[in-house]
Amino acid sequence: MDITKLFGQMDQFRKKMETLQQQMGQLVLTKEAGAGLVKVTVNGNKQLTAVTIDESLFQTKDKKIIEELIIGATNLALTEIEEKIQTAIQNSTMEA
Repeated sequence: MDITKLFGQMDQFRKKMETLQQQMGQLVLTKEAGAGLVKVTVNGNKQLTAVTIDESLFQTKDKKIIEELIIGATNLALTEIEEKIQTAIQNSTMEA
């Protein structure tokens, strides 16, 4: 195998992965828990960027329920964003 060709392919792959990483960073996903009482937004870098809690939850004064809803919505969002990232990576490597 020609080493120059191999390095060229590696460079193309690296550039494709950089582009993919930028695209994933722009991904935004919002998920909810408790029938919409808690909404969280994450980005493709797996960062939590927003949390919205319906005012009615504060009237319950049940801290544990609020915490569980935040955790549930966050886990849903992170799981789905990870699936989207993995799918994009698989599609990208198949095109290579």
